[in-house]
Amino acid sequence: MMGRSFKEILLLLLCAIPAGAVMPFAIMRFRHEQWPAALLDASFVCVLLGLFLHVYFTRETRVPGVVLSLIFMVATLGSIYLLGNGQIYWAFPALTVAFYLLETRYAALLSALSLLAIEAMLWSSTPAATMLTITLTLLTSMLCAYSFAATVNRQRTRLKHLATIDPLTGTGNRRAQNEKLDAVNALFRRAQIPGSILILDIDYFKKINDTYGHIVGDDVLIEMADLIRANTRPTETLYRYGGEEFIVIAEHTDLEGAAQLAEKLRLCIEQKTFVSGIRLTTSFGVAELHRGEGRQGWLGRADEALFRAKNNGRNRVVQGAPAKITLLPQVATAGERT
Repeated sequence: MMGRSFKEILLLLLCAIPAGAVMPFAIMRFRHEQWPAALLDASFVCVLLGLFLHVYFTRETRVPGVVLSLIFMVATLGSIYLLGNGQIYWAFPALTVAFYLLETRYAALLSALSLLAIEAMLWSSTPAATMLTITLTLLTSMLCAYSFAATVNRQRTRLKHLATIDPLTGTGNRRAQNEKLDAVNALFRRAQIPGSILILDIDYFKKINDTYGHIVGDDVLIEMADLIRANTRPTETLYRYGGEEFIVIAEHTDLEGAAQLAEKLRLCIEQKTFVSGIRLTTSFGVAELHRGEGRQGWLGRADEALFRAKNNGRNRVVQGAPAKITLLPQVATAGERT
């Protein structure tokens, strides 16, 4: 279980525990020749074991979660239909589990449809008072599960926002940037789809803070982020790299395309009047991802290009040098050694 996500562990447990619990019932019903219920139990166990193996070896959770939710609900409805309202207790865990394994809206829809199916099956054979009790308890369980799932989803979204978004500019932070760099790198290794990065630095930004104060400096950074976002595509994502440095990760973009984008942004920034009438220029370092290169090497080449842009007069775009590829020495053959 080490290194597995919470949902993986939950799915594995929800497959293993019910399979182990239902198996004795399947054996008992086969021995008593209760064929429909026995076959239902046996099918339930076999499918659960298959899902267990699938999740264990592939670590995929989305489809198994949908399948397991449907299995639990179908098995519950089948048990109630075949064995009577004494099996109604299985509806409570089945309804609750759906909210852990599915998106909240889909879990709510599945639970509502299942409740209607249960009502239809029990309506003619169950006293009114018992029917009312079953309905209210199931509905209460559904509402509690829905409220819990919705609260958890909101908190998860909020935590993800706090963990990946720069609070001042609303751009991605270093954590989000590194995740994106690794994703672009993985796509390049798998499918040879190019990717480039642009690191930009605001020229003489310290003078703005010294002259106008840090509040105005912060407003400049916010306007800068807004301007860059307005002039980039969805595949060109913006992150705050440092104090007055930003990085644009351009997917599906080679070095020439990245240099053109950098020049376009440089001109937009140079022509804009920022808060308090401030005019700015920026320096850019651009680098395309190369084969066999990791995140640090890629960033390092772009950062080195930015350093050259600033040393050569600022307000310019400089392309990164080609990646250095270390070749392993060839092993001499037996004939070459003699």
